[in-house]
Amino acid sequence: MNALWIAGVFLVCAPFPWGQASSSGLSDFTQSSTENIIHPIEEPFRVHSVAGTISAERSGEVLPDVLFEIEGLGMERRIRHAVTDKHGHFRISRVAKGTYRFKATLAGFQSVIGTIVVSKSKGVSREIAIHLSLAV
Repeated sequence: MNALWIAGVFLVCAPFPWGQASSSGLSDFTQSSTENIIHPIEEPFRVHSVAGTISAERSGEVLPDVLFEIEGLGMERRIRHAVTDKHGHFRISRVAKGTYRFKATLAGFQSVIGTIVVSKSKGVSREIAIHLSLAV
């Protein structure tokens, strides 16, 4: 049973652009006690600041208490985090321009990972919108 679980984690982790074997892999992020599926979002969020809303994929209901974490890809490797409020909103203040990877985690839901590009350029979104699916 453990061998199958480990193989399943490898298959889920394989498509991540950050590599599962490096020290900067997903092990830096918090893992939910019920986490068994991690859903990658392929298209990066391009935003002015790190703020947004997290909701349930099927119902659209906002999700409180979601842990939202970011980690820089360059010199800014420390993990910063926020927890969604009762309206599903989160914000991480004073995030410098650059590229960050993120993870959104809530027990009972599939975690989501992806990339955020913080830029002051025109044409970027004002908020991040993430939809979590129920765990299976």
